[in-house]
Amino acid sequence: MIITRKWLERYIDLNKISDEQIISALNSLGFEVDNYHNYDQNTNIVLGRVQVVNPIPDTHLNFCLVDTKGELVDPIVCGASNVAEEMYVVVAKPGAHLANGADIATTNIRGFTSEGMICSLEELGLPKGTLTTTELDEILPLTEDIDIHYENLGTSAIGKMLGLDDASFEVDLTLNRSDGLSAYELARELANYFNRKLEPLELEDPGELTEYENNLKVIIDTNDVNVAVSANIQLQENRHPLAAKKRIWLKMNQYQSDITKPIHDLLAVTTIETGQPLLGYDRQKITGTLKITDNYENKEFGISKGDLVVIDDDQFVELIGVKTNPVYEITSTTTEITILAVNINFTKMRSQQRKVGISNLNLQRYIKPLSAATVNIGLGRFIKLLELHEYLTKVSVINFVKEKYLENDQIMVSLSYLNSLIGHQFALKDVKELLEPLDFVINEQDHNHFVVQPPAMRTDLHQPADIVEEVARLFGYDNIIATPPVVPHVKKTSHNKAKVISAFEQWLLGNGFYQAKTYSLVNDQENQDFNLFGYQNPYRLLSPLSQDHQTMRLSLLNSLLTAVQYNNARNLDNVKLFTIEKIYFNNNQENYHASFVAQTDIIKSNLTADKLANSYYYMKGLLEGFLTKVQIPLTKLTYREAQPLPIFHPYQTSEVYLDDQLLAVIGKVHPQLLANNIDTYFCEINLEVIFNYPHKIPTFFHELNKYSSSTRDISMLIKKTDHYGDLEPKIIANLNHLTNVEVVGQYQGENIADDMRSLTVRFTFNSNDQQLTEVDVNNEYEKIKNNLTKLGITIR
Repeated sequence: MIITRKWLERYIDLNKISDEQIISALNSLGFEVDNYHNYDQNTNIVLGRVQVVNPIPDTHLNFCLVDTKGELVDPIVCGASNVAEEMYVVVAKPGAHLANGADIATTNIRGFTSEGMICSLEELGLPKGTLTTTELDEILPLTEDIDIHYENLGTSAIGKMLGLDDASFEVDLTLNRSDGLSAYELARELANYFNRKLEPLELEDPGELTEYENNLKVIIDTNDVNVAVSANIQLQENRHPLAAKKRIWLKMNQYQSDITKPIHDLLAVTTIETGQPLLGYDRQKITGTLKITDNYENKEFGISKGDLVVIDDDQFVELIGVKTNPVYEITSTTTEITILAVNINFTKMRSQQRKVGISNLNLQRYIKPLSAATVNIGLGRFIKLLELHEYLTKVSVINFVKEKYLENDQIMVSLSYLNSLIGHQFALKDVKELLEPLDFVINEQDHNHFVVQPPAMRTDLHQPADIVEEVARLFGYDNIIATPPVVPHVKKTSHNKAKVISAFEQWLLGNGFYQAKTYSLVNDQENQDFNLFGYQNPYRLLSPLSQDHQTMRLSLLNSLLTAVQYNNARNLDNVKLFTIEKIYFNNNQENYHASFVAQTDIIKSNLTADKLANSYYYMKGLLEGFLTKVQIPLTKLTYREAQPLPIFHPYQTSEVYLDDQLLAVIGKVHPQLLANNIDTYFCEINLEVIFNYPHKIPTFFHELNKYSSSTRDISMLIKKTDHYGDLEPKIIANLNHLTNVEVVGQYQGENIADDMRSLTVRFTFNSNDQQLTEVDVNNEYEKIKNNLTKLGITIR
């Protein structure tokens, strides 16, 4: 969901409230700001009027003379296909800096002096994905814009006149807060947060307009539609496009506004402002009865039974939220439209979205549990917008096709319950002051109990705990004094063996591994080659059947690799196996071991051809993920270079110690061992070290961070003989706000020297006190680069 500052200012007085404060407010209210963008980045741009357009021979260019109210007209070479005389345009003067990064200077093009540039929407900073094919090849024409006048030529306020002095906040909504898909509901939250008045959203009462008979029949033939309302609307025949400022605002909201489709633009405005998508068609193209159904097939449009569609008798009209039959599209010649406002089962629409694999303005809302109350709000707002833009002639009698309005439950809450969960002493008047500005209705029952009626737009409040959470959210988590619970002393005990083994099995099964049972008898040479833990005196059979099976193994790895070779020989070259079994040694000792092996690709999609290659770090991550599950503190681990054995790669294998005990060996199998050129990585764990490690159930208290984190990835070249763990403290020296460092990738191969390897390291920054800006994060990023330079490490 995107909301812009200038739109907010239409409904809230934001005087002395900065963008940073808005970000902080949204985060505090539970609407995490994923992205902030300032569009006010164009300098030295003015309003101009094209006086002369002369084609430059043998080119697509034109030599233009543009009036910007200077002493002389400005000569400008322009390559846009739509430049024309008497057109009002945005002109970037020499010395201008544009939002797309361009710096404008006087130049000579094909022998013609060009003193500036006539700007397109992309050059002014609008997202490329929101531009139509035509707009990508054209300058921004302002001749249709009612706010542009000859008297304003040369004004440097053109950016403000077009709304380019705006900023957008992209908000990540949780599934339950579907009311936040309405920009007006987000404005309501912010008005309450800043204690400012919220101006009303104008809605039209169709009864106050000229009405005519609604002769369109609409049928609902599915249980997935809860509410449906239809209306026919007669339009003015000559409709001017929306003003450029409004179309630019739509593009800031990631909607591809089209100057030739003003009705579609107003439908999008309605959806953004109210959260209610609307379906619109050319009324004159509808010849029969409109039906919403999921029992329809149409091979031409790829429709099968189960798809939720609108049909005109047997003719396909729309796959709801996805695509419309061009025959029924609203065009510039349409004089009467049919509008449907519907509330749909969101689980059905999620299924529909997964099938088509797209996301758009309407689907983003249909897949959330919208309130049925938005149906009438959306229709009323759209009709009002038509009237305000002078497109409206008449509105038909509203047809309430299906009504299944479900009022929100009244919720009984006790103050003692609320206060015990939050850890703060609220009086009823405090609760009312927090909730009533957001349209909650509260009725006191007695000194300890009150009944809450949530607002119609809130579909996420059903039980007392929901009201408690709402009070805490509005009061502000930072205002609640943290008081940890009293935790009784827990005696340290040993880990439960069965639980550790089960945790290992579930962890690897969940990561795509298969469990294997392997043969435990080997020969003496294998025990020497695979003795990862330095065990002595293996068990021997008194009467072995052969020399290859005369001794109990001292490691699980050799038997597991035999299973891997068996699979490779049958053209299975992406094997992931694990086993858990006992090792016997010293004639009377036995240890539980766990071992796992993975080859080549961790993820390999036959559908998309995407791959994620295996590595030492993937196996390390699996080991540490398992240890975290069984509550082994990773801070107690140390990684040391492994003692040389012929079965593994000498520079990609480590011994892992827990305190001073050898816990595991992790690394890469020597290429010559399997003789098939398949990269194979292994890990073997002595589970007895975990079983005997002092164990207690810890209680963790982490302060919840309400600000968005930022990450930076750096790929660096280090020597194969260098250990990254030794370098990291020097790389992150003197950094502020660093919350996590993680190696996310390793590469060796083309363009990398044989004695070098490339590591990709991810640095995460955040602050508990403020929202870090791009400047803050970039300063830390520069410190990392300087540290790398001091260490002589090359950045790729």
